[in-house]
Amino acid sequence: MITIENEVFFLSFCVEIYKAEKGMSGQDAFNYLYRTGATDFIRNCYEGLHMTGHLYIIDSIDEYIKNNAQV
Repeated sequence: MITIENEVFFLSFCVEIYKAEKGMSGQDAFNYLYRTGATDFIRNCYEGLHMTGHLYIIDSIDEYIKNNAQV
């Protein structure tokens, strides 16, 4: 069962792995992901993404931003 707590935990996990991969601060990574709409993408795709590896998650986020964000 998906709970808000699971989504929040997973979102924070995604921010952490994204910041580490991109060499950003946690605040900068969150702001960037929020501004591009990637936080909604992560929440909406929780069921599929949470069962994948770090690199797949990062690639999926980058692909979403490339195709959907207006940054």
